[in-house]
Amino acid sequence: MLVRGRRGAGIKAMNAAVAVCVACLALAVAPAGPVLTSADIAGAWAGEATHDGESTEMALVFEPLPNGTVVIRVTIPAIALADVALGGVPFKAEGNVLTLGVFTFTYDRAEGTLRGLIPSAFVPADRIPLTLRRVERVALPRRPEPGAPVAAPAWTFDAGAPLWGSAAFADGRVFVGGDDGRLHALDARTGKALWSFQARGAIRTRPTVTGDDLYLHADDGLVYRLGAADGRERWRARAEEGAVTRIPAAQPKPRFERFGSDVTVAEGRVYVGTHDGRVVALDAGRGEKRWEFRSGDSVLAAPAVEGGRVYFGSFDGHVYALDAGKGTLVWKHDARGPVVSTPALAEDTLVVGSRSYDLLGLDAATGARRWKRYFWFSWIESSATVRDGVAYVGSSDTSRLQAFDAHTGERRWAAEAYGWPWGQPAVSADRVYVGAVGDPATGGAQRGGAIAVDRKSGRTVWRLALTPPASGQYGVGGSPALGAGLVFFPALDGRLYALSP
Repeated sequence: MLVRGRRGAGIKAMNAAVAVCVACLALAVAPAGPVLTSADIAGAWAGEATHDGESTEMALVFEPLPNGTVVIRVTIPAIALADVALGGVPFKAEGNVLTLGVFTFTYDRAEGTLRGLIPSAFVPADRIPLTLRRVERVALPRRPEPGAPVAAPAWTFDAGAPLWGSAAFADGRVFVGGDDGRLHALDARTGKALWSFQARGAIRTRPTVTGDDLYLHADDGLVYRLGAADGRERWRARAEEGAVTRIPAAQPKPRFERFGSDVTVAEGRVYVGTHDGRVVALDAGRGEKRWEFRSGDSVLAAPAVEGGRVYFGSFDGHVYALDAGKGTLVWKHDARGPVVSTPALAEDTLVVGSRSYDLLGLDAATGARRWKRYFWFSWIESSATVRDGVAYVGSSDTSRLQAFDAHTGERRWAAEAYGWPWGQPAVSADRVYVGAVGDPATGGAQRGGAIAVDRKSGRTVWRLALTPPASGQYGVGGSPALGAGLVFFPALDGRLYALSP
């Protein structure tokens, strides 16, 4: 009740205070909104996210369990992920804000929406809004079966060990190294073995042939100079501080370091990246070290050398440009995620991807960004190949080979690879070739093999289909090579496949 009086500011103040208290009491006893429970969000929800001009669909199904946890099933059409269970996670609600594992949403009962950000577990470098609405059911759009004819190899060569490294062609010979450390030189037309060389560690790189020399970087930490015609060793030089140790994918905290740095030869020098985070320049003739530059983490792909500059990416998330003669820093660009591919030069534009899901076009002189294209939910492991101003690049989880204008970033076309195209595409006058890795654990969503694509239209001309094992990755992880009227694909089954292009 209000206290009334004839005079005095104190009485008026007391009346006001009592009125406020009565209002507070009314709010305290007013009926609260319904408490949010896991039953409120049970069922299927779907929505579309947009970022950098690219859109994608994402759907979640929530299944409450009697123990109070919720099973989340995720469907992402962009990467052929269908109804994958994340396991039971606790349901936590504070007002209309709910937390389910890595997901946090605001629930609007009136609108029937869940609003939040795509978790960093799915998109590591960006905070992307996502709005979901209830749907009757979630169905992944049917992925068309491969329609292109299956090509038969002209010949195959059994190397006896998985071929993660890439193939190289020169002077009628094709070269490829295996996980057993053996480098093979074959007659390109017939597949006949010509010679072999035994390194002290696995070969996860592509041999580099220049003139009558072959340069090879192996996981023993050494760079070898061999005779390309006979495989005789001319010198060896230590590039790594020690032998390379790769963490298997099944072990905790794997970095998925599938490949090492190829050797780049330019102006009488050999340039190579190292697992311990350096770029080393050696004298090509004698193997003596000229300089080294240390980045913040592993350099897992070959440097590109042109115009007196050395360009490379690092696992520390940066792209670097060095002075080729001195090894001093010219610029570095923050790519926001590990860079495990070789930058490709298109005149004054550098094209390179990263694990931030970004394909970048950088000014080669300054490192400034000219354009960016976003790959939904997919690292860009593939090194781009540039021809006639067009950059051709694979990816990872998007399972696509794509073509972009190297100067503007405009997409020309995208072709389904039906697997993970990690290698660098090989490009001829009229076709583009890339391998792909699959895994039976994906239920056929990712298949190992290779494709040949029409360069102008992106239409698949033929494909190489490989038989999946009972378990484990299979297919073509390294890069193909062109020569002698054939295209050569190194496969994880230990075979080199030669096909008519």
